[in-house]
Amino acid sequence: VIVESTEGRHAHQVGGFVMMQIKRLFTPVLFCFAVACLIEVPLGMTDLFGEDVILWDTLFRTIGAVPVLLWFYREDIPLRGKIRFDVRLGLMLFVTGAVLSAGARFLFLILGIPGYVEETRRLFTGNLTLQFVVLLVASPLLEEMFFRGVLFVRLKEVVSMQSAVIISAVCFGLYHGNLSQGIYGFFMGIVLACAMEHCRTVAGPLALHVGANVAAVLLELL
Repeated sequence: VIVESTEGRHAHQVGGFVMMQIKRLFTPVLFCFAVACLIEVPLGMTDLFGEDVILWDTLFRTIGAVPVLLWFYREDIPLRGKIRFDVRLGLMLFVTGAVLSAGARFLFLILGIPGYVEETRRLFTGNLTLQFVVLLVASPLLEEMFFRGVLFVRLKEVVSMQSAVIISAVCFGLYHGNLSQGIYGFFMGIVLACAMEHCRTVAGPLALHVGANVAAVLLELL
């Protein structure tokens, strides 16, 4: 009876731990989904924002979600370990992101994969200032805070680091909503997760992401 009681308590503790990990993992996911719905539904019911609606949608979601994501991010400080990031590494990641973005664009054009350039160009319409604010600040900040700063770190609590890289990259690819950008998002998601793992701070993948978007903006303007 004593043995069974001890085993029962152990099973209860394990079950409680698993439920806690699941809660920690899905709470930020459900929160961001709720923010997206609360913003996208009203935007879909009005023509007020015209052709800039995608940019405004991203900007509003960033304003609504990032403060809470930052709270989740700070909560996970003990999980990330000692930060390994400085200005030199940040510049290297920025350049790496730019090179990868430009390389992906040319590769998609050479292979004739449809959709990537067209989907990218949808973002380069309307207010130029809004484009820069969203593509170079809001979008990288929102995506890195969620996918690498919170999701990737919390995935490592329940699966191996390698699995966390792949799962977060798959989620990042699906987030882009179409095949061509989904493929790009998946492979870039792997690189971004590796940057997060190495730097132990969201500043690493953020620098890489901003570099990628800067290259995309410049190539579109040329």
